[in-house]
Amino acid sequence: MKVTLAALLADAWALFRRDADLLLRVAGLFFFLPTYALLLLVGPLPLPDPEIADTQARAQAWMNALDTWVGDYGLGSVVAYAVTYFGLALLFCLLLDPVRPTLREAMGRAARLFPRFILAMVVVSIPSGAGMYLLLLPGLWLMSRFMLAGPILFAAGAGTPRIGAIAAIGRSWRATRKAQLSLLGAIVTVYLAALLAGQPFMLFARWLGGEGGGNPLGVAIADACAAGVAMLTQVAGGLIAVAAYRRLSEPSAR
Repeated sequence: MKVTLAALLADAWALFRRDADLLLRVAGLFFFLPTYALLLLVGPLPLPDPEIADTQARAQAWMNALDTWVGDYGLGSVVAYAVTYFGLALLFCLLLDPVRPTLREAMGRAARLFPRFILAMVVVSIPSGAGMYLLLLPGLWLMSRFMLAGPILFAAGAGTPRIGAIAAIGRSWRATRKAQLSLLGAIVTVYLAALLAGQPFMLFARWLGGEGGGNPLGVAIADACAAGVAMLTQVAGGLIAVAAYRRLSEPSAR
């Protein structure tokens, strides 16, 4: 099947329209709530203080601030991200199993495969995150090359042999080679949409919490809007990954 940006977006939209009610219920619990909790309750990650002239002293102060941040928010952040990744695993189980499992069945299967899924996500996040930090486009390109790892893991076992986390990553790299530009275009589209829609709410919340007079209700509303944008972004990313997998997989795997 031909893979183009328009085709991927159209397939993802068709999947959403078909299962919107179920997808939004899953997304509200597993995507919106953890993100909202992070925005409301977790302080910003500390950065090096540019006012400290000495490089060694600046690095030491930053490490001390990071240690404090991890002690205060580290466990909660890990739990929130784990819940979000479980929601993504559940989405893949619901959409990639040809038997169309119930929500309870899909949650059971997602739980069984979650350890290898989270391992795959951690492995791919290292080069992708480094690419995003150093230069944006290489990170997005790596994300597009690894985006099928999750669908491959959860499609395997639903009519095909099971596969390990590292093997799924390798298979994703090979499968996406013939559609690199289209997949990159899809990732960039989702990323830019999330940035343009969500960043204003986050900046507004920051302003309300500081120069805006410390308005807690306004901050909560703005953070809720930002979390809603993040939720829709995560749903869109998952749907595009499913659509790409279906178009790039062999007929027997679709």
